[in-house]
Amino acid sequence: MTDELQLLRDLFQRQEVPDANATEHAQMRLRSAIAAERHSRERSPSRLRVTHPVRKRFALGMAAAVLMIGGVVVSLSGLGTQSVASASSFRLASYVTIPGFQASSQTIPFANNVTCPTSTDCYLEARHMNDPTAAAGNNVYFSGNGGNSWQQLSLPTGVYADTTLSCTSNQQCSFGGGQFNGVDTNGKPIMEPVLVSTSNGGSSWEVAKLPLPTNGSLELWGNASIGSLQCVSASSCNAVLLANFTGPGYSTVVDNVFMQTTDGGQSWSSEIMPGQPAPSAQGTEPSGSPINTNAMSCPTMQFCVASTFFSSSQGESSTVWRTDNGGATWSVGSLPNGLLSPGPISCPDTQHCWIIAYPPSSGTGGELLESSDGGANWVDRSPIGTSSTTSWLSASCPTDNNCWLAGKTEGSDSSSVVYASSDAGQTWNEAPLPTAVGAESEPLKGIDTIDCNTNLTCIVLGIPQGVSEDGVNEAVLTNSAARS
Repeated sequence: MTDELQLLRDLFQRQEVPDANATEHAQMRLRSAIAAERHSRERSPSRLRVTHPVRKRFALGMAAAVLMIGGVVVSLSGLGTQSVASASSFRLASYVTIPGFQASSQTIPFANNVTCPTSTDCYLEARHMNDPTAAAGNNVYFSGNGGNSWQQLSLPTGVYADTTLSCTSNQQCSFGGGQFNGVDTNGKPIMEPVLVSTSNGGSSWEVAKLPLPTNGSLELWGNASIGSLQCVSASSCNAVLLANFTGPGYSTVVDNVFMQTTDGGQSWSSEIMPGQPAPSAQGTEPSGSPINTNAMSCPTMQFCVASTFFSSSQGESSTVWRTDNGGATWSVGSLPNGLLSPGPISCPDTQHCWIIAYPPSSGTGGELLESSDGGANWVDRSPIGTSSTTSWLSASCPTDNNCWLAGKTEGSDSSSVVYASSDAGQTWNEAPLPTAVGAESEPLKGIDTIDCNTNLTCIVLGIPQGVSEDGVNEAVLTNSAARS
């Protein structure tokens, strides 16, 4: 409790003390919470500390709640004396754990994905909107001050990033990308899937080509691309490749291919993931093509959860894959109530996973789903009491308790919102967003993604109001206090 009160004392500014009746009421409730804690501690001190953390959190939470709501100065007899003065507004209480965001000093054209391996070091991948050429894509950026400013990194010749960077430290990062290898007979660029890694924070890069996947007698058609990449060390990575297969008498079918390397990309194992539509006779429509967008999470090399949904004129359906043996075998499931999701998916450990999912034939009104059994079953953890017009767009859950959720409210007064939970989605608090962003000095009209690390440094990528084309001059918001 001393730590809790010290935190409150450090964070709250001293303001006017409320009247005596409010103080007396708050002190009475606080004494009850302290007595309950002392009673439990006297009965079984080790139990309270280890076996029953909920009881302890309740007592501490009750004490903190009284202090924050009542705005009192109290003496905690028997537990040490701490003087705490809260702010006059209850909303400030959420700031203890929910810091506000501020806009970066610059915008990034077509910013797409971001990750921060530390509270200060962040890497951003931007979409390459033009056809690749032999020139380097240079669509990766670095920030050394928590996202407040960014510098463009130089990539190897002809290399373009396609995935979020997967970092095991602030220096060691990898991404899945494509390397330009000329043009085909139709003048379209030929892109070879590659693993691109740095061990010095982007000063230099190593490029390793992925072998092209096979599917029985069918032939690979067009370019294969890396949709997801997860590395647990400098040499060990899991990837999902999207590949088009066809053959004489067959229509083209797209498959998710799981690939794994344990030697930094020098060699790869590959396996077409089960439960995907088989190619159909030529002239007939395939039973569905998978949509995969950064939809795999692997907290270890052995355990992965991946998600996709299949779309055709016959309808849409979701698939959730789970493996606990490095892709040797997979279990195939689905999301509840016919919900669909192309990802991203966030699994901070082998038990807890989070994903945004949508009703069929809809890109809005998404729900935040949580699994506490490694992706086998899912429950809705969306904030209760928010507007019915709120559409959830992105989530990032760096631990089993801490989760951040971004979305927007639809309608004439549309606005972007970010919520945070520190109790596994049981309760949520709104995080303040700036109202003047970018050269337009307008609030965000939409959020593309949010990414948070275990230090609870979060980056938001969004579109300011007044931007004519979505994705151009993408705004970057950060809750990091770091400055250049």
